[in-house]
Amino acid sequence: MQLMIESLYTPHKAAMRSLIDAIVADQGLHAGFYWPMDLLGAEMATAEAVGIFVEEELAGFVLYREVPGAWEISLVATHPKFRRRGLMEALIKHLIAAKGQGVELWLEVHQDNHSAQKLYEKLGFTMTGRRPRYYKDGATALLYSCP
Repeated sequence: MQLMIESLYTPHKAAMRSLIDAIVADQGLHAGFYWPMDLLGAEMATAEAVGIFVEEELAGFVLYREVPGAWEISLVATHPKFRRRGLMEALIKHLIAAKGQGVELWLEVHQDNHSAQKLYEKLGFTMTGRRPRYYKDGATALLYSCP
C-alpha cells in the first residue's frame, strides 16, 4: 500500500466532498462527525487542508487554521473504507512534525467520540478544557492541545 501525504488545494475539493458524502452516507451526522453541511462547505473553502492518499485515492484529510502560536484543527475526516488502518495517526503525526517549535495544535472532540480521544492522547494531546452543551445534541466538546 503506497501512502502519500500532501497539502490539498482547490483541485482536491471534489475528492474532499466525496469523502464527506461517504462518511455521511455511512453513518450520518453523529458524535464522531457532527458538521452541519452549510458550515462544512464554508470551512472547506477557507481552511488549510492536508490529506493522506492510498495510491491515488484520498483516504482522509484534516482542515486547520493558523492562529498566533497555534494551528487549530477544525475537521478530521477518514473515508469509511480506510478506517482503523493508522492513516489518521500518520496524518496527525505529520502535522505535529510540520507545525514547528513554539506552535501548538488545538482541537475539540465530541465527548462520545472515544476512539478519537484515545488517538489524540496517544499522539501527545492533553485535554485542556470543556465546552458544555456545545453540540446540537447537547453534548460537551472536549478541548485538546498538543505542544
